[in-house]
Amino acid sequence: MFSYLLVNLFLLLAFGMLSIRDSTRMITEEVIQSSNKVMEQAALGLGFNLEETKRSLILLAGNYSVASLMRETGKMEMANVIQHERNIAEITKGIYTFQSLISDVLMLGKNGYVNNLNGRNSLLWDYDFREQPWVRASFEGNTESSFASLGVHTQNYYLEDDLSRYKRPTLSVAVKVHGFQGDIVGSVIANLDLGKLNGMFERSTYHNRGRIFLIDENRKIIVHQDVERIGQVLPLRGLDKLEAEAAGNFTEAIGGKEHLVIYQPTVIKGLTMVSTVTMKEIADQAIPLKSNLVRILSLCILLNTLISAIITIRISRPFNRLLLTLDAMGGDDTLYLKNRDYRYLELNRIGTKFKELMDRIELLIQQNYLTRIALKEEELKALQAQINPHFLFNTLQLLQTEIVCGNIESSNSIVLSLSGLFRYSMKQTEEMVELATELDHAKNYLYIMNKIYDDRIDVSVRADDPALLRYRIPKLILQPLAENSIRHGFGDIRREGSIRLSVHLAKRGLLVVIRDTGKGMDRDSLRGLRRNIDPLGGKPAKIGLFNVNHRIKLKFGNDYGLRIRSAERIHTTVYVLLPAIPGGENEEGESE
Repeated sequence: MFSYLLVNLFLLLAFGMLSIRDSTRMITEEVIQSSNKVMEQAALGLGFNLEETKRSLILLAGNYSVASLMRETGKMEMANVIQHERNIAEITKGIYTFQSLISDVLMLGKNGYVNNLNGRNSLLWDYDFREQPWVRASFEGNTESSFASLGVHTQNYYLEDDLSRYKRPTLSVAVKVHGFQGDIVGSVIANLDLGKLNGMFERSTYHNRGRIFLIDENRKIIVHQDVERIGQVLPLRGLDKLEAEAAGNFTEAIGGKEHLVIYQPTVIKGLTMVSTVTMKEIADQAIPLKSNLVRILSLCILLNTLISAIITIRISRPFNRLLLTLDAMGGDDTLYLKNRDYRYLELNRIGTKFKELMDRIELLIQQNYLTRIALKEEELKALQAQINPHFLFNTLQLLQTEIVCGNIESSNSIVLSLSGLFRYSMKQTEEMVELATELDHAKNYLYIMNKIYDDRIDVSVRADDPALLRYRIPKLILQPLAENSIRHGFGDIRREGSIRLSVHLAKRGLLVVIRDTGKGMDRDSLRGLRRNIDPLGGKPAKIGLFNVNHRIKLKFGNDYGLRIRSAERIHTTVYVLLPAIPGGENEEGESE
């Protein structure tokens, strides 16, 4: 027993000395792990906002009116200029309203064309943007439409009464605008609000003691809580690792004080997120730990030979209870930890702190899940807003044929239907629309496709009750299903058939049925299609049906979505079940 106590005392001393010596290293590793997690959350928030900004810039850069005004070298007729400006204003209205991170959007052409969100009302009329290095940089590069940073510059092109932007620094990102021949004719540049960017980083600093900021590929600070630091070069030798490592950490003196520097990449190539924490702060956090370790070690040395056996017996039982509680955690796929009243205060504190940690981890998991769902839904919206280039090419060929043949009435109908399709697809302000509006969009598409098929398809659209036409459904749901019926029901063989689109009020909600008398499917093909449209089935083969089904389930739950039936050489029928939302109510069911 005596030898056991001596061995126990020796091990206790060795463990205590090692713990005291390594306490600073342990705290440093904890800071690195915590800072990495914090920076990952900050990077996720920054990436989400930059993706929103990128989507808005691509929407403008791909707009016909923007490209037309930037490629024009001569004098354009005033009527055409006004019409193009109106089209641009309709898009910028949505950007100005919903994109909170964007301070302004500049549309700059190589031909000298200038525009912004408020129609040039706040810009100096004689300012030559083309002489600015950051503008020239936005025109340079390859011919691909890339999303890139232009760095920080001073906004000296606004009127003096624009106090929020005049001569203030801003971080700009740009997307090139291509002409109809693929050449670069200009760029669309978003000026980001540095105050809001700094606010994002202020909420993400480690224990409100460190700092997070952005640097570019030249190590120049472009976003910092201290505005005076913006534009300065960060003289850190450790940043030489940026070329070899995407993320890492090192210690180096900054301003005469030793700092722990942690860096991670961002979604924009060349921009790096950097976090700094003084080593003094880390050492200060280790002092209480060292003091506690010394006290505990001294107490244990004094009492070890007398009460070690008693303490072992009395502590083993509550420790076993705590371990059993921790082992049981996660058995039902949750992080819930049940509180227990232990005999010792220390074990109660450990259980309480561990429960708080589990609650925070579960909250972060939920936030990350919701963020990914929002990003996925935005991707689906962007996919749904696209117009099939093959469909557009066939429509233009059809229109040319009708014009050559002198079919004025048919040509006018085709133009009206095509313009309606574009106007409806490009309008970004609505998510829920009346069923009548969605049916009109589908009928415009079916009208054009029927013309391409020489009017051999009998198309009918009806509702059991006219009142159903005022019910609200998600936008751009029916047109992809109608397109699927044409492409896969009839294909390239222009034979006779029919497409029936009907609306019914069912017990579980609103039922839309799309039935075609095309070539249908055998059982194996039908089973494969049903697997492909399942959101949990991996990468879809039929992107149209998958997107529609996924959007409905994301918005309304798994009780709603698509059901498909088919018989080979007879028919294919798609059933769309949606919640019955009467007109006059918004998406949450409240009165508008």
